Amino acid sequence: MNWCSTGLTVSVLGLEKALHQYTLEPSEKPFDMKSVPLSTFPFLEQKADLAPVATKQHVKAVPARQDIFQEQLAAIPEFKNLGPLFKSSDPVQLTEAETEYFVRCIKHVFTDHIVFQFDCTNTLNDQLLEKVIVHIEPSEGYEVVYYVPAQSLPYNQPGICYTLVRLPEDESAAVSCTFNCTMKFVVRDCDPHTGVPDDDGYSDEYVLEDLEITLEDHIQKVLKPNFGAAWDEVGDVHEKEETFALSSTKTLEEAVANIIKFLGMQPCERTDKVPENKNSHVLYLSGVYRGGHDVLVRAKLALSDGVTMQVTVRSTDETPADVILATVG
Repeated sequence: MNWCSTGLTVSVLGLEKALHQYTLEPSEKPFDMKSVPLSTFPFLEQKADLAPVATKQHVKAVPARQDIFQEQLAAIPEFKNLGPLFKSSDPVQLTEAETEYFVRCIKHVFTDHIVFQFDCTNTLNDQLLEKVIVHIEPSEGYEVVYYVPAQSLPYNQPGICYTLVRLPEDESAAVSCTFNCTMKFVVRDCDPHTGVPDDDGYSDEYVLEDLEITLEDHIQKVLKPNFGAAWDEVGDVHEKEETFALSSTKTLEEAVANIIKFLGMQPCERTDKVPENKNSHVLYLSGVYRGGHDVLVRAKLALSDGVTMQVTVRSTDETPADVILATVG
């Protein structure tokens, strides 16, 4: 269980729970660190080393955002066997401001599934919404497994519904997808002054903005303080390399920013900063791909007519390297 040398930063609360679960279910297989959720704050340990000793003694462990989501999702029977939560996205707004209903989505990525959490608010004081779900139409290969409805959405009281989706077995198809989303519900008209609803209701729906899955959703940022050592440790067994012409990109700074955003990986050794008056630059990126596979990227950039980029990917598994190059291409 040599996880320290890899620089893998795991959730402490998640590690405790995974170890406890392992002791409850005896197995001949050794404990697998990949069953432990990653920490969403890879910099905390490094920053803590800079703090005065007196301050360290009073630091109280606060559950990370991802630990909180893991607890909430595990409490829902349909989600308890999905394994460790790999990554939770920032909220994505699916409605315009000042509309009848406000809906935003948080994407919870697991090894083989995604749970879409829809935070919904009914802004109409003359309606009570019941049995609210967000119906999605995914691309081929994805499968909607289960809807967990918000049973009731009174005026201006937020509620949550969930949609569970199984990822395609073909990893290249699993990386990116656009979902058409429709909020479906039963409406009971209300007296806007008393909030008392009618006895009878009727079915209705509301079309939401499309929801996208991108490569960034499958990769967790992990800082590697010594990129060269990490590069050597991962090795070249699953190394892939290709060269691309970024004809519409005019500067190295623009190329670096776009690559970091597109891949969703962590810049290493301050290579996200391009020195002035340079015609070439090397960008180092690191992360972990869904399923617990280390992945490293070295992007050699040269400024000519646009930017030429030679991308070399190393991973502890063949799939992430193939997926990254296919997506970039």
